[in-house]
Amino acid sequence: MRTHANGVVALFRGNTVLNLLMNDRARALFMLVALYLHHHGGGDGRPGLTVGALKDMCVKLALCSRGRCEAMLAVLRAAGYLEPAADPDRRRRLLVPTERLLDLQKKRWEAHFAALAEVVPAASRFSAALARPEFVPAFVGALGEPYIAGFRLLQHAPCLASISDRNGGIPVLFALALEGPEDGPFPPTEPVRLSINALATQFGVSRKHVLTLLRELEAGGLLVRGPEPDRVTFRPPLREGLELLTATIFVFFVQAGERALAAIGDTAVVVEPAI
Repeated sequence: MRTHANGVVALFRGNTVLNLLMNDRARALFMLVALYLHHHGGGDGRPGLTVGALKDMCVKLALCSRGRCEAMLAVLRAAGYLEPAADPDRRRRLLVPTERLLDLQKKRWEAHFAALAEVVPAASRFSAALARPEFVPAFVGALGEPYIAGFRLLQHAPCLASISDRNGGIPVLFALALEGPEDGPFPPTEPVRLSINALATQFGVSRKHVLTLLRELEAGGLLVRGPEPDRVTFRPPLREGLELLTATIFVFFVQAGERALAAIGDTAVVVEPAI
């Protein structure tokens, strides 16, 4: 869990413009859906990421409105993550992911794999497979299909649902948890240091935003301020929620990795339990 938390915190990217459009969790899902459409299409039998298909999928999944999707695409194109491509059907507004977007996604996946390999050593094969061009489409499909079908990582940790919808919510929690002693339990059971200014700077948000997160956690009985003014304590429901979320991510990623390896002809043993 500590390795995973370090990876999540290190890879968090605060962006003022993007934050106005979507929180970080929604952006990650938006990228996944875009990659899924690029490799597998939206069910019309034609692979390819089109503006229309992405808008339809975002609305179907209640990820964002059509207008917000259009705005996100404009920002991602301007930032060099997506670029237009020609299509024989001139009615399709085709986009393709750039190497910049793929590199970002691979770094995120590798962070999950690094933590996962400490629990399931065979998962180290997934990191190696990222260098194989046929693995990425298979892995994107294995990640995207359960999500599109209705699976949600937070379904086993509902206490974190509202905080995850706030920008930087889960990374802020992990950053606080990492303030605990390295030789102690994770998430920590003893009070940990709190610096609102440091968290705001680290995650590119305002002090007010961090305070709002903390107050919401306190109101939900998940976090307690004190005993000193610069200390907070994780209550048992919050510790359990973070444990369940991390376990769900691990199972989800190991099963997706095994399915992807199997899809490209690499024999593998699927790890149970299923989710």
